[in-house]
Amino acid sequence: MNKLLLTLLLALLATACSKDADIAEGLTGKSGSITRFAIFQNHMYVLNLNEVQTYSLQDPDNPVLVHRLPTDYGLETIILYEGTIYIGSTTALYILDVSNPAVPAILSKTDREFTFFGGCDPVVVRGNYAYSTIKIIANICGWVSSESALIVYDVSNKTAPVTLDTYPLNIPNGLGYKDNYLFVCDEGSDRLEVFDISNPLALQPTTYAVPITDPVDLIVDGSRMIVSTKTDFQIFDISDITAIRRMGQIQK
Repeated sequence: MNKLLLTLLLALLATACSKDADIAEGLTGKSGSITRFAIFQNHMYVLNLNEVQTYSLQDPDNPVLVHRLPTDYGLETIILYEGTIYIGSTTALYILDVSNPAVPAILSKTDREFTFFGGCDPVVVRGNYAYSTIKIIANICGWVSSESALIVYDVSNKTAPVTLDTYPLNIPNGLGYKDNYLFVCDEGSDRLEVFDISNPLALQPTTYAVPITDPVDLIVDGSRMIVSTKTDFQIFDISDITAIRRMGQIQK
């Protein structure tokens, strides 16, 4: 979900009933895992298919392009985590150094097995581990011989990330986490899958999955979560992961 879409959602929530207004409180500025730009220290990073463009926001009303970072073709999503940029592409996970915000530099780029080559992949990071979904749709995001999956990376050494394991999924989209639980939108199974990530070396699927038609992306904020589907936004109470409760719904 991009920030413009989130802003519109928050406006809708704020003008709804008092319960929905309470839900919206505190969510401003958060974004989902499927986004093509990020902002850090008065700079905005925007993805083209084969480059990262850096804009200075010194004058927010007049962004200025200050740098272009070429990459391989297929950039898809970008997130910022603890002063480092992570980019999901159709072929790899990129990690970028932004110690000089005006001139980002590639620290590393993972290799991917051909089985998972060509997928569209959002990424989230928690501590020393990155989680990325690989969505394969024949003739759209990859090839018939490819597979969709959740991939776990060890990114403790940002110059040499290591692929730890893969977990088959149907048509996964955006993802996010709360504490030791990872939520994955799986459009193919019409479910919000929930994994226990307390041990990143061996994720455990749980029985806490939530049925949702065509989930696309999600935002987690404390005990609340917004899931964006193809037709609506659904708001959930996730204070108790064992009993996730739907709180409201807004049509797109």
